[in-house]
Amino acid sequence: MQTDDPAVAEIVAFISGEVGVDASLLTPDTPVAELGISSLDLIETIFKLESRFGIEIPNDGPLSGSEVTVGTLVDHVAELLAAQKAKTA
Repeated sequence: MQTDDPAVAEIVAFISGEVGVDASLLTPDTPVAELGISSLDLIETIFKLESRFGIEIPNDGPLSGSEVTVGTLVDHVAELLAAQKAKTA
C-alpha cells in the first residue's frame, strides 16, 4: 500500500469515510474486521468502490477470504484502477 500514490490515498479516504474511521488508523496490516466491517459490510463496501471508481472487482481472488486486510483491499483496488487506466490509454 503506497501511501504516496494519489490513487491509493483516494481509496483510503473513501474507505475511511465509509467505515467512519480516521484514515491514519487504516494501516496495511489492519484486518477490515477490526474496523467493524463484517463480511456483508465488506461486500457492500466493494460494491461502493466499484461504483465510485468505475471498476469491477471479481468475487474470487484476494478479497474473498475472511482475513482481508486494509492493505489487501486498497492494493487490489489500486491494481484494478491501474489496469483500467492502461486499457484506456
